[in-house]
Amino acid sequence: MIVNRNTIREQNETIVLTAIINHPNTSRAAISHDSGLNKATVSEIVKKLLKEKLVVELGTGQSSVVGGRKPVLLKVNANGGYAMSLTITQTKISSLVCNLQGKIVAQYDLVRKVEASNIIDSIEEVVIYHRKNLNKTPFRFVGIVVSIDGFVHEDEIVASTNKMLEHLTAKHLESDAIDCPIFLENQNNLAVIAEAVFAHSPGNIISIDLDEGIGSGILLQNRLFRSKNSLAGNLGHTILYPFGKDCDCGKQGCLNQYCSTGALVAEIRDLKKDPALKLADLIALYKTGDEDAKNVVEHLVLHMSIAISNVVSLFDPEKVYLNGDLFRALPECVTAIQTELNRKSGQNVPVSLSTLGKNGALLGGIALALQHFFQVPQLQLHFED
Repeated sequence: MIVNRNTIREQNETIVLTAIINHPNTSRAAISHDSGLNKATVSEIVKKLLKEKLVVELGTGQSSVVGGRKPVLLKVNANGGYAMSLTITQTKISSLVCNLQGKIVAQYDLVRKVEASNIIDSIEEVVIYHRKNLNKTPFRFVGIVVSIDGFVHEDEIVASTNKMLEHLTAKHLESDAIDCPIFLENQNNLAVIAEAVFAHSPGNIISIDLDEGIGSGILLQNRLFRSKNSLAGNLGHTILYPFGKDCDCGKQGCLNQYCSTGALVAEIRDLKKDPALKLADLIALYKTGDEDAKNVVEHLVLHMSIAISNVVSLFDPEKVYLNGDLFRALPECVTAIQTELNRKSGQNVPVSLSTLGKNGALLGGIALALQHFFQVPQLQLHFED
């Protein structure tokens, strides 16, 4: 068997850099002990990372119980550069900028109608805005991840709620003004990446988002699950009721027709005979104890517990996360879904409200950009540091 020394060296560098990123304030001795690499190898790699300004020394820590020289503590050079994450809808570009440790340093929303003809100019405007307001750093922007509500296959938008963006590729978005690597991904995949990287979740999880459509991101054995055409996770178009309500996908009885925010609003409008009601009105009515609103939410709990039970049976996750404005406003729904799931199936898989809030997909974009920059596949970022 022929062993490529360059490959071994690269693997060792990844091991050391991963340890420094995921365990701030570690030391050469701790890395050597935990990884099994000898101290000379670790020291040589750290010297290289210091020279490249990827890592900084923080001073000395405490000696071990047996005494000896105090260790020099190491940490990723958090202020060496920035990663940017964008989410694009039909009417807005939301942006989040973090340092190299994942700490949020800036947010900005550009409100305008977004379509293929102006998307590059719009992204450039956001990038220029942040560059003017951020400190200069050695690496500047190390990467930008653009996310959409839809499906991305091989860096091409194949379907989106913003039809104007379909068939755009990451290559189309490159420009001299942006001047850094740019990647495309869908929001549900980024949300599940964020749970793994920022919430330090188990390696087998599913993140489900309740919005105008119902989508999911799937992480199996710490790897994002991608199907042949990148269409996996389209939970809203699984069948809840055979021969049920007509769906715009051409099928009948899709989950979207019963549990999407549009379906919930349509149900409360019908019950109240008021076509002006919105999701916020449904939530407000529920909080006042309105019986019609309670019925709508009870139907949601029942239907989502069935959908989640099916997903759990297929993928056997360690945990399921729920996202969406309604779940954030009515977290008791999550508890009720958990109870119904346990009663129906006995699967006992934890179902939790995401703690990342509306920033879930944006934080997932930051994680993906930093994974590409560091070439470290499994990050654990500490944005509170």
